[in-house]
Amino acid sequence: MEKMRIKFDPRSKLCTILFASVLLMLHLSFPLEIFFVTLLFFLFLLNGDLKKGLIYYIIFWLLVLGDYFILPYVQNTWLSLLSFLFVGNRRLLPTIMAASFGMSHTKISEWIAALKKMGLPFAIIIPLTVLFRFFPTVIQDFKSIRSAMKYRGIAVTTLDLLIHPLQTMEYIIIPILMSAENTSLDLSAAALVRGIANPGKHTSVYEIKLRVQDYLLISVLIFALIGGRWLQ
Repeated sequence: MEKMRIKFDPRSKLCTILFASVLLMLHLSFPLEIFFVTLLFFLFLLNGDLKKGLIYYIIFWLLVLGDYFILPYVQNTWLSLLSFLFVGNRRLLPTIMAASFGMSHTKISEWIAALKKMGLPFAIIIPLTVLFRFFPTVIQDFKSIRSAMKYRGIAVTTLDLLIHPLQTMEYIIIPILMSAENTSLDLSAAALVRGIANPGKHTSVYEIKLRVQDYLLISVLIFALIGGRWLQ
């Protein structure tokens, strides 16, 4: 039985990603940071990804606890560097969560249809189309390479990959880099053959429409940005 979830339009998801990117560049107050991460957790919950959202939320609070309650009381150069990593990863986490929420349960074709409805020029849509489809293809290539390596008894565990970095480069990174150019060319050709560059009106089987939940999400993000800057 399919999980009950609330579907969000790709455009409201894009607003969430842009909001997280803006916060990454601004001086972010701690209350606004907690509010946005908690909002993202509830968005994962509404989107039917409770487990994924809970993992991100726990990681956030572990980083907060490590930064505020453990590391300030330890006088050590290396632990100071670790504190920097705690803060840096905590600042990046909302953007990662927003991107993960944006791609979850949203097909590439829905993203393309939403970008077209926003009136973006084809000079932007075509590279984004190739980019959206490129990473899943690379991930599939990586899984195929790992399966072949395990079948031949090479670097069976993840720890083996870390212990032998030169072997990892030889068997994984180099083949992926060699196939990346061919993959991008094939994806570009496939997008053009399907008529993505056709200047005429395009149709889509997916209904791209802003609903109540999308307007609420966009409104909350706008008020959070204005309120967060006003309270600082």
